[in-house]
Amino acid sequence: MRKKIGICCITLGVACLLGAVSIVLYNQWEEKNAEQFSMDLLEDVQVLIQEQQQGQGKPPEVEDPPTTDIPIDVPVQTAKEMATISVNGYKCLGVLSIPVLEIELPVLTDWSYAKLKKAPCHYYGSYYEHDFVIAAHNYKSHFGRLSELQPGDLVIFTDAKGELHHYKVVILETLPKEATKEMIASGFDLSLYTCTPGGASRITVRCDAFN
Repeated sequence: MRKKIGICCITLGVACLLGAVSIVLYNQWEEKNAEQFSMDLLEDVQVLIQEQQQGQGKPPEVEDPPTTDIPIDVPVQTAKEMATISVNGYKCLGVLSIPVLEIELPVLTDWSYAKLKKAPCHYYGSYYEHDFVIAAHNYKSHFGRLSELQPGDLVIFTDAKGELHHYKVVILETLPKEATKEMIASGFDLSLYTCTPGGASRITVRCDAFN
């Protein structure tokens, strides 16, 4: 009897170990796919922005209203006059650059959990209204290193028309995941955020615009 119990315990332990390894491998695969997707999309977006600046490309479109993926406690708001670029069925607002982290990423026009697994997403607001919020997964190639930023660090957003919007980091905050109002009504021009491992909190970087 004891032998059977021992065998069962060993089998269960091996199954748990294999399950944990499978989860780690899947997460690594998912992150690698997200990194490659962002790199490919970034290249296409940058080409289209350059063509737009040179007057050769199709005029950017005005952003569509937010999707129903936005949580019900987020006020429905259409960002005013933010242009978009369409690439392979995805709409992008432009490119986010964080030089100190050597990060350059495309930003999708709206968010869903599926889209967050591919690239950073526009969560709320507008760079014109000075309440711009961008969310991304905590992949290392996305926003996984946000906590390394320091006050004064430079953040640049290049919109679909090729116009540059410059920001400087002011503070870093850790907000509970349910603090939606605090996230969007911050008084800062730009907020970048990602979830901590496990999703209990949100690492948030607040930035102010400057010329």
